[in-house]
Amino acid sequence: MPITDDRENDHVSSAVLPENVGFHGCQEDLRKIVAAGPRGAVAVAGLAVGLLLVIWFAFLIFVFLPRGAIG
Repeated sequence: MPITDDRENDHVSSAVLPENVGFHGCQEDLRKIVAAGPRGAVAVAGLAVGLLLVIWFAFLIFVFLPRGAIG
């Protein structure tokens, strides 16, 4: 037989309070934000790819090229 918990009705979600909701504004503000696009995410991804390429070229120049051809 399942056990019921009487405290279930005492729970109140934090989303009930307006200060806990993510966006406070009108639809026009939301359209402006969405129209700007994900510039920050593109910048972080571009920085990560650029750093990866710099490290790869550093390995190529300082490790692989000085050893010469193997074989």
